[in-house]
Amino acid sequence: MKCRYCNIELAPLRSLADDEFCCDYHRDAFRELHAAVHQVPEAPETNAEPVVRVTPVEHEISPALKMLRLKFPLQPPAARQTEPVIGPVITPAEIAFSKAPALPALEALQLPVEDFDLASGCYETSGNSDQIGNSDQIGDSDQAEPSENARPHGKIPASWYWIRAAWHGALRDLKLVTVVVPILAALAVTGSFPKVPMNAVAPAQMAQVQKVVNQHWKNLNQTISNRAAISYADDFRSGLDAWDSRSNLTTSWSYDVAGFVRPGPLAIFKPTLDLVDYRFEFLGEIDQRAMGWVVRAENLNNYYAMKFVVVKPGPLPLIDMVRYAVINGKEGPRVHKPLPMTVRPDMLYRVLVDVRGGDFTVMAQGQVVDFWTDHRLQHGGVGFFANRGERARLRWVEVSHQYDALGRVCAYLAPYGLEGRNRTFN
Repeated sequence: MKCRYCNIELAPLRSLADDEFCCDYHRDAFRELHAAVHQVPEAPETNAEPVVRVTPVEHEISPALKMLRLKFPLQPPAARQTEPVIGPVITPAEIAFSKAPALPALEALQLPVEDFDLASGCYETSGNSDQIGNSDQIGDSDQAEPSENARPHGKIPASWYWIRAAWHGALRDLKLVTVVVPILAALAVTGSFPKVPMNAVAPAQMAQVQKVVNQHWKNLNQTISNRAAISYADDFRSGLDAWDSRSNLTTSWSYDVAGFVRPGPLAIFKPTLDLVDYRFEFLGEIDQRAMGWVVRAENLNNYYAMKFVVVKPGPLPLIDMVRYAVINGKEGPRVHKPLPMTVRPDMLYRVLVDVRGGDFTVMAQGQVVDFWTDHRLQHGGVGFFANRGERARLRWVEVSHQYDALGRVCAYLAPYGLEGRNRTFN
């Protein structure tokens, strides 16, 4: 189908929208021309040529179409008339719209199909391609500059753009690893490391070299062992074989129906006897009068003793912490400190004792109860006791040292049978 005014081919949907015209301008021009042809000329007074009065035909134009005309005025394409037109011809230049910047022809905005590369997924555009993506600079395409993030043109696969963006946005350490790892892998495969011949070395020098290497290796193992994590725990479910006491623990210590153990005479946790610095934590309850424990117990006659003692019983009892040192079996002066918290008769106490060098810190329920300094005992384990008239219950006990991520890694790497800094064997 062709336009009834300019006789150019129309798109199928265009004929439905504009009533067999390529644009609104041609529709109005055709109707004005049709109205002018059917006008009857007035009688001439002289021999002058007859004057035809054209009465413009007014059509209702929607406000939206008016705004579009103001924003995007249409430039009429060159008319290609194949049939003569009866009457005076009104040229497109006689109808003027607003002086807004003109849009380029439709052909300038269409990308040729043959310039699309299926392998790369990109267009091969000419120098005018910068006008397509920037609608605000249409008409000033010669002055338009491509943005910094504009994708370059050409037959470059899209994956390369992703790789380049990922490389520029990656961390410096990741870039270093990406470069170094292939080099190390190539060296490991090809075996191109320099090799030093040892045939020319004298036997005495070889023995000296071997001695130095063994010494450095031992120092490395010692360092790893000193930094290794240490952790001992007991929930008393498997018996009391790990505890050392003067009395028979099977008769002096007992269990209740809930699985709690009731301590009696002093018993020391044997795996902790050679420790120096550690965190000692346990969960217990006072049944009658007091609950006692010890730290830095070198043996059954030298240790630091602590206990929670009920000073005033009742619904809200008053509890004091009492500490003293036992050196060579003789008990030293006692120090009393009240607990800075409200307690109940059936309260479970979670006690933490931090032993570090000559400094001691005691915490209960997450609050600091007491701290002091004493350098008389340099190492020793942990234990529990209950004097005559005292009764308590214990659920579990845990002793740890350097139990962080690095310490656990060193514990896996530390060789067995090597004596560490805390004089314990890993």
